[in-house]
Amino acid sequence: MKNSFIHISLIICAAAALFFQAFGERPVSGIIDRETRWKAEEGPFIIEGDLLITKMANLVIAPGTQIIIKSDAKKAFLAAPFDKVDSAMVSIRVFGSISCVGRRSNPIIIRPEITELAKYSWYGIILDEADSRYTEIAFTEISGAAAAVTVKNSTPMIRNNALENSNIGIRCVGGGMPKIYNNLISSCFTAGIKIEKSNPQIFNNIIAFNNNSGLWGDNKSKVAFKYNCVFGNTDRNFFECDPDLGKLTKAVKDKDSTDANGNIVADPVFIGSAAEAKAIEIDIMLKTDSAKVENKKILNLPNLPFGKPKYKEVTKIGSETRQLSKYSPCINAGDPGGSFKNVDGSRNTMGPIGGQDFLSK
Repeated sequence: MKNSFIHISLIICAAAALFFQAFGERPVSGIIDRETRWKAEEGPFIIEGDLLITKMANLVIAPGTQIIIKSDAKKAFLAAPFDKVDSAMVSIRVFGSISCVGRRSNPIIIRPEITELAKYSWYGIILDEADSRYTEIAFTEISGAAAAVTVKNSTPMIRNNALENSNIGIRCVGGGMPKIYNNLISSCFTAGIKIEKSNPQIFNNIIAFNNNSGLWGDNKSKVAFKYNCVFGNTDRNFFECDPDLGKLTKAVKDKDSTDANGNIVADPVFIGSAAEAKAIEIDIMLKTDSAKVENKKILNLPNLPFGKPKYKEVTKIGSETRQLSKYSPCINAGDPGGSFKNVDGSRNTMGPIGGQDFLSK
């Protein structure tokens, strides 16, 4: 009887261990050299050291998966120059392929343990000659990196992401030619997007409220930059870029002014922002056309005590305030091409809420 009890106890302990391994935190690091899948229910995944995906390997990350970068506070840096970043910082380097594709209502989250504003404690995702046929980062929230995504000598799809609170949002170097569509790139320190000897396609993004530059070019690369909203980047919206970028043409009636490539320089107007509060206040104060009022008596009512709407400023990643207000100039202002249309068939809306759920390469 005693032996049976011990045997049963061992089985229970083993089962419990398997349960917590399957449904608790899962530490990962080292080399991935084969087809590997990470599922949300198996995480969160704790990356404790460099992760390298070899040339023939593929990492598939399912919607809703949470990935936490184990941070060493001593190796975190505060707004240091990116090019002098400590090589000891944890990175996810991809020589093979990675499919990091969430869903609009169920994004993938990649964040560090250290979440202090402007403190960057991991290197980021590096697509280094990655297999572009199978590499895509979409509907993913990435924060706290030296560069959230670095693209080198490859042509991956990077779309519908929220890349916030990093030193650089997307860095294109050494022949990197990514397709960068419908992202929100905000609250980064050095630049939203930095380009060095690369030729990316950058359409339908919101690049706003970064600490220094929105788009930092090199005056050499050929960049297709169309139908983006670039605004409120503290130092400048464009640095070392085509001088015509952001040079607004005459506005069409009832439309915001754009440059020759359909880019707008205007507040994207997020829900809960000061810009929305101002728009609501103006909307309330506008006089209603009497021809549109059926009950003429209401025109003679005294002014009602409307107060200024309360608002909160845009905050860090994970905030609901990244949703566009109905007053946003970004709505239905993206590339009018058919492949970029919204799910409901309307013209593309800039930022992560716009475009298709699935986009062919």
